[in-house]
Amino acid sequence: MTYGGDIIRFANEGLDAIQTQTRSQQDQYTEIWNNVHTQLLGLVEQGQVDASIGQVLNERDEQFRRESAGFDDGVTAQNTALRDVQTIGNEGGAAMVRAAMGGGR
Repeated sequence: MTYGGDIIRFANEGLDAIQTQTRSQQDQYTEIWNNVHTQLLGLVEQGQVDASIGQVLNERDEQFRRESAGFDDGVTAQNTALRDVQTIGNEGGAAMVRAAMGGGR
């Protein structure tokens, strides 16, 4: 909330930035893993790495998918909570402005 003369401004842009950043991080870590996974599988297919590594790699891929899905669910819940906070803040701010202007609810 910012006060400037007779103006009251309720700012919550920082919450949007948090949501955008966490979504971007999800995309980045998935892209990194996919690149590593592809490169390692390529080495196995070319015979440059023991074939048993392929099985371990598949197990790690399943683990990554499982754990990242859990993290993604957490990020989604966090972003939902942030949107709820924004909504409550906007509604509360609007109510305070109306009250300050003598309009009540």
